[in-house]
Amino acid sequence: MKKVRRCTEVILLLVFAISLTVILRRAFDQRRAAEDASDAARLAGLTGQEIIEPSGGHEEASGEGPYDGPLAGLNLDALQAVNEDVAGWVEIPDTPLSYPLVQGEDNQFYLNHSWKKEPGSVGAVFLEQANSRDLTGFHILIYGHRMRDGTMFGSLRGYKEQDYWQEHPSVYLADKGGVRRYDIFAAHEAKVNGMVYYLDMEDHGLEEEFIQYCMERSVIDTGIVPKADDQILTLSTCTARGYKARWVVHAVLAQEFASHSNAKSKTP
Repeated sequence: MKKVRRCTEVILLLVFAISLTVILRRAFDQRRAAEDASDAARLAGLTGQEIIEPSGGHEEASGEGPYDGPLAGLNLDALQAVNEDVAGWVEIPDTPLSYPLVQGEDNQFYLNHSWKKEPGSVGAVFLEQANSRDLTGFHILIYGHRMRDGTMFGSLRGYKEQDYWQEHPSVYLADKGGVRRYDIFAAHEAKVNGMVYYLDMEDHGLEEEFIQYCMERSVIDTGIVPKADDQILTLSTCTARGYKARWVVHAVLAQEFASHSNAKSKTP
């Protein structure tokens, strides 16, 4: 009887030790990820910048004067000096989502490596391997972990609510060519083998079908209806419902800004 009790105590101690190790490791990774994000913002010259964002809705700016909105003055060269895989920067103003965008040789490496290529469970925000590095094409797909503390793509869960979209209607994406504003038009849960992850939609003329697919499933009503010749940006993260489901937020290219120059509206 004593042996059974002793074995039970040993097993419980082992379970406790393993659980504590996992918790401490996760906390360490999250703290280091926060430091990495701060380092990236400092290197990129984005610390302390004033965020100037258009009000909600799908409105086009006039393009008068130099661009001084989100991600203006991004120093991409400094980030690429640390990691040549850095392709740009993605941000939703006034949310925790503001990170360097990397692209690996596959879609696995940056699941558990930081933007500096250092091992860590938090991973990095990364571009679909099949997408063009210069961010051209009909559908741009970006991945990030859904962290419980709201970092990385954790804040995307907010788009389950209409009010959150109204407060944060746009995504900004910057690369060497300048800054782009994408207006969010849909958010929904998607299957991992569903249409969101088709990589050859242009080859099969599925642009309009994909837009309709996104809008029909959206849990928010934005009133924004993209066209087949627009560019669509999708932010994809995991859910609490297992491997087969993903939470996705779709946005349409609304405006392009050359660095430190005038805006180019998508409106003819």
